[in-house]
Amino acid sequence: MILRKVYGVGGAGIVNRHRPVRSWAWPAADFGSLPAQGGIEAAFRAELAQAPDPDAALAEIAQRLAETASPLRAAERFGVQDLIDPRDTRPLLCAWVRESWATLGRLTGPPSFGMRP
Repeated sequence: MILRKVYGVGGAGIVNRHRPVRSWAWPAADFGSLPAQGGIEAAFRAELAQAPDPDAALAEIAQRLAETASPLRAAERFGVQDLIDPRDTRPLLCAWVRESWATLGRLTGPPSFGMRP
């Protein structure tokens, strides 16, 4: 479940797009390979250095990137199954726990430990 911000290797640890797993994100989640803030200066260093007004050029590049940013595009690239309404989080996670517990029970048998206090 991606709630807020996750980038790069941290995102790869949460979502494995190479095998079928369940993963969801809130629409306000901000995730991808690299956050735009900070990355713009590095990626467009030569262009910003040659600009007559580097601050205006930086703002224009940031605006251009913001216009193409989309949680749907990021979800597709990161293998997120669905963007969900935050109010649906608890029911989805409860269903996932029930299904996982049932699957683990079939694969490994009953747990060998009791409930912890």
